Amino acid sequence: MQKNTIGCDIFCDVIDNFGDAGVCWRLARDIRKEKGWNVRFYINNLETLSAIEPRVDSEKVRQHAAGIELLKWEYAERESPSDIVIETFGCRIPDPFEKRIAERNPSPIWINLEYLSAEDWVEGCHTLPSPHPRYGTKKYFFFPGVTNKTGGIICETGLNEHRQLFKSKKEVFLKTIGANPESPFNTFVFCYPSAPLKILVEALASDRIPIQLLLAAGGAGKEIQELAKPYPHILCVPLPMLPQTDFDKLLWVADSLIIRGEDSFARAQLAGKPFIWNIYPQTEDTHIHKLTAFEDRLKPFYSQKNFELLKEINLAFNKGDSSFIELWRQWRDATSELTESAAAWEENLHSVGSLTENLCKFIESKLKS
Repeated sequence: MQKNTIGCDIFCDVIDNFGDAGVCWRLARDIRKEKGWNVRFYINNLETLSAIEPRVDSEKVRQHAAGIELLKWEYAERESPSDIVIETFGCRIPDPFEKRIAERNPSPIWINLEYLSAEDWVEGCHTLPSPHPRYGTKKYFFFPGVTNKTGGIICETGLNEHRQLFKSKKEVFLKTIGANPESPFNTFVFCYPSAPLKILVEALASDRIPIQLLLAAGGAGKEIQELAKPYPHILCVPLPMLPQTDFDKLLWVADSLIIRGEDSFARAQLAGKPFIWNIYPQTEDTHIHKLTAFEDRLKPFYSQKNFELLKEINLAFNKGDSSFIELWRQWRDATSELTESAAAWEENLHSVGSLTENLCKFIESKLKS
């Protein structure tokens, strides 16, 4: 097959804010750009996608953007499957579409793209086939990850070059978003409203070092603004909703990050900046186990002292512990060393390869078999 004749269907079920749409749209754009495949993108919430992709009209049920055909979820009820079907994060695609997958000859390569995780068990499940309970058609599990035994994370070709070119434009960009380009310390904050925002502001207030907070749009940012009003050394910059293509710039201009979700988590790692991960809370502290698993992967890249600091400040933030107040000062003081370690981790990620590249190689091997 010629690469431009290969069709790829991606299904995105938006459940939690922008994370689902963010990862899926980034993957769709990258597959289109890197492989030239014909991508159809099924989504159940165009409004969420249009917030990070200005080329998308939330009112149109069928449209094209960035060379990708977008369709509302229900269109899958009557469409035929392409050569490749990717259902993301275990979403359940419509029954009629599943039936047509089973009937198609040759069968599509059916992928269940899972959530990003650093847990050990992921390596054993990566690329395993699973037969459909009714039709017997194979579906392959594909796990994003941070080791060579997983699929990696999405890293577009030329990303590092773009970051290097951006350095000369940093001051202009800060002015564009309403920030002070001469601020001695910038922290980008994108966290859940359930995060310990009072403790965060207390930590910044007690530090007394001037800081500029680049606050992502949303409820958490608004509350931080209110809490920080009594403290003139905390400069809050409320950010507009930027296109996904500009999101990395917010990370590049910051000295440290507080991030959340799936897409932001991956991009923070590729930014090579120290970050605190506000992980999505789950029952029985499952999220803390995931956080610990990720931290364990980082250990070889940090000094013992800084690794312990990394663990303690992330746990304190996710548990809402007041120990965060004292830990913040240590975190800020160690910025230079932490940045070196974060950059070393980023370089290691590139050795795993991009999720897009690894996923497409796997798919192509199945198309040939």
